[in-house]
Amino acid sequence: MRLTYHPPCPQPELVTGLCHHSDPVGLTILLQINDVQGLQIKENEAWVPVLPLHNAFIVNVGDILEASIRINIRLYCELPH
Repeated sequence: MRLTYHPPCPQPELVTGLCHHSDPVGLTILLQINDVQGLQIKENEAWVPVLPLHNAFIVNVGDILEASIRINIRLYCELPH
């Protein structure tokens, strides 16, 4: 388990973000506090901000888990049933 904290910058014009990426781990659990924004998702080829929800976690499915789910669904669908 890894915990990180990204406090708001007092000079937002100096903030640099990460380039687009996907999370390699199974699950990433995010808690956006203090109404700090910055998380975006790509939807229909456009970047959309994820607005903070008070008292809520955001759960991102990582590459490993997503690949595993796709393989299991594919195997299930290909098997006679």
